[in-house]
Amino acid sequence: MHLKGKQIGFALPEGHFSMPDILTEVKKLVSAGADVYPLFLATSEQPEIDSQFTEAKKILEQVTGREMLTTTLADEAGETSREDINFDIMVIAPCPGNFLVRLVNARTTSAPLSKTVRHLQEGNPVVLAVITNGDSESLLQNVEQILSIKSFFLVPFGPVDQGGKQIYLARLDLLAETVNYAMQDRQLEPVYLEPCWLPH
Repeated sequence: MHLKGKQIGFALPEGHFSMPDILTEVKKLVSAGADVYPLFLATSEQPEIDSQFTEAKKILEQVTGREMLTTTLADEAGETSREDINFDIMVIAPCPGNFLVRLVNARTTSAPLSKTVRHLQEGNPVVLAVITNGDSESLLQNVEQILSIKSFFLVPFGPVDQGGKQIYLARLDLLAETVNYAMQDRQLEPVYLEPCWLPH
C-alpha cells in the first residue's frame, strides 16, 4: 500500500459503532504506516453517547494512538482545533444514507460535515463506505452524483437481504484497498457488486 506517512481522518457516524469490520480496516491502515485520526461524525444536534460509542472510542484510540475528536457542534467548523489538520484523505465508514444525501446537497449542519466539505474544497479525496436502506433508485441517483464529483471514492457495495428487508452495504473488507486506490486518484472497481459477491 502507498499509505506510509499519510494522514487519514477516519470518521465514524453517530449510531454506527458496533461494526468489527471497521476496526479491522483501521488496523490495516495503521499497519500500512498511515497516521489515522479518529473523528466522531455527528448526525444530530444532540448526538447520542452510549456504551457502544464509549467502547469504540476506547479501542480506536488504542489502535491509532490518538484521541478521538468528539466536538460535534456546528460552531466548531469556524474554530481551530488541535486536531484540525489538513488530512491527505478522509474516510467516512460506514456512511449512512442520510449523510450521503447531505453530502450531495452540500449541507454543513455539523462540524464533521463542514470539515469534510472544506477537505473537498481543497481537492483532497474522500472515501465513503455506504450503508443504507430505502429506495434503491434514489440511492443509485445519489451514488451517481457522488461519483461525478471529483475526489469522491466509494467502497464497492451492493444489495443484501437482512431479515426480509433489502439494504445496501459496502464491502468493508475492501475499505483499506479503496483508500489505497483513492490515494492514487483511482476508484476500486466494480463499484456496484452483485449479491453473490457480498458476504453472507
